[in-house]
Amino acid sequence: MATSAVQDPGFGFVPGDHVCAFYSSRRNPLDDIVVDFVANGLQAGSKVFCMVDRPSQVRSRILAELGAEDGMLAVLTANEAYLPDGHFSKDAFIAAITTKIAEASAHGYASFRAVGDESFIVRNHVDRKEWFAAEAELNTIVPEFPHFFFCLYDLDLFDGNAVRHVLRTHPRVYVNGILIGNPHYQADGLPA
Repeated sequence: MATSAVQDPGFGFVPGDHVCAFYSSRRNPLDDIVVDFVANGLQAGSKVFCMVDRPSQVRSRILAELGAEDGMLAVLTANEAYLPDGHFSKDAFIAAITTKIAEASAHGYASFRAVGDESFIVRNHVDRKEWFAAEAELNTIVPEFPHFFFCLYDLDLFDGNAVRHVLRTHPRVYVNGILIGNPHYQADGLPA
């Protein structure tokens, strides 16, 4: 894949990327990868949207390491971000992300990046077909303005069937600090 001028030097993402990564909450703290991705984005002048279970831990580490300007970083709990009305809606989620991308462009940011821990799916019994339809639709957002999506899945919570669907909906996978093309990606990505 050709390298773009706005490629993320810290992670190797290119505009329009939709990347998944797997972690184990029992072995590795999620906060490290999230903080690295967020800090890298802020240093690059991006508007960053972070959806995690412990926003204060991410926010405090980011602010201690990097003074982000007001409005540059939004950190919400996964429930606040994904379930604003108490349930997950693919259409509402895609509309919200599309709006956030447009707002980042209008406010002069270099790019928009979003990172989310998808553990909320299990805790809230989200309809997986609806969720993976949203994941598949993220791939259709045209990169008129550079954007990056990074979806994190805890292998201690998701079974093999769910992992199969994660791989079907993400064109690239982040593994041990390396971005690789995903041979399991399918353009429709929808669960059978």
